[in-house]
Amino acid sequence: MSRSIRRRVFAFFAVAAAGALALAGCGGSAGSGTSASGPIVICGDLALAGPYAQIGETDNWGATAFFKHVNATGGIMGHKVQYTVFNNQSSAAQSGLIARKCVQQLHAKFIVGPESGADTMSALPIAIAYHTILISLSSGWATNGYPASELNSWGFPGFYDVFYQDQLASVQNLIVPRHYTRVALLEDNCGSVCLANKGSVQQLAAKYHFQLVATQIDQVGATDITPQVLALLAAKPQIILFGLVPGTDSITAIRAIRAQNPTIPISECSACELPSFVAAAGGAKAMQNIYVLGSMQNWLTAAQQGTTPQAEATAAGLEAYFAGMRAAGLSSENQIDNSQEGWDAGLEIQWAIKSAGTLDETAVMHKLQHLNINTLGIVWDRTPANYENIPQVLAAMEIINPDGTAALYKG
Repeated sequence: MSRSIRRRVFAFFAVAAAGALALAGCGGSAGSGTSASGPIVICGDLALAGPYAQIGETDNWGATAFFKHVNATGGIMGHKVQYTVFNNQSSAAQSGLIARKCVQQLHAKFIVGPESGADTMSALPIAIAYHTILISLSSGWATNGYPASELNSWGFPGFYDVFYQDQLASVQNLIVPRHYTRVALLEDNCGSVCLANKGSVQQLAAKYHFQLVATQIDQVGATDITPQVLALLAAKPQIILFGLVPGTDSITAIRAIRAQNPTIPISECSACELPSFVAAAGGAKAMQNIYVLGSMQNWLTAAQQGTTPQAEATAAGLEAYFAGMRAAGLSSENQIDNSQEGWDAGLEIQWAIKSAGTLDETAVMHKLQHLNINTLGIVWDRTPANYENIPQVLAAMEIINPDGTAALYKG
């Protein structure tokens, strides 16, 4: 993903004033550090507009709900959380400016976000330079193209490699059982993490004995990709795999594909079960034969059906998530179905502070290097050498019913 860091801080202030939303857990302004009774200052660097807005908005809802829950239950080690979110507008340049604002002006101890690898690439060096912990909510970590020197420092992944896991789920749940041999891929040009989809699918093709017959690239934010869709369909695939940013790009792709072929299977579409997404993509009819990464409700259903300790821990965590979202007034399907990433980031921060027994940034950072908890189905076993060591993800695949509701895919 492209890297763009602007050092002209004066250009930021108009954007910050227009884009800032605040959750003041304790009130007052941030100082140079956390006093004995002062708040823990946490800054959100998230897209509330632009191509990444669907991700950024849900990430912010989850973070907002988690920190409200924390404040309502006594804070972290007695400290309330002061969470302030800024709208990076899906812009790498703005993400870098916001990160600088967070550390220089708000004196934040933590940055939640950005939501994409491209935006994280701008914010991450600033967090590292100021020894401020950053929890990126981008898909993956090592595949995002960050310099090797930044992979094991003050920035941490807050989520798993969704793109790879989506491709693997499509192979294991659809391609292999249905004996598909001809597979096409549509991937975004959102940088290294998106363009890594082709290599991942090629590796899976070699292992599971199918052929990647066509790959097309979609420019982020494109409004018409009919030429790419026609090129994919000309290769006569039996299924089209998505490597697309959730939100407008996936909507544009579905509408273009369904205009040419109303029935070809499409998989796996992340965050595509939201009612707002289904409506924008053309309704429940257009979503037939599209396989989506499951909503939190269906993740909970799947976890409750499990018998392992990790399944039980996932179910307990998701029940707490639902209760916290509703308590925060975020109870609509659009708000509650896919806001887990922001909540996950909060779980990481809370665990690390409590484990360190202090708010000292270095001590907390060292604890995060050894994260070994289950954050709503993501089972972490992080090491200082591998921040992305995730032995298990308890996710679920869904289908969209004719009435527009989502249901677990049962094969």
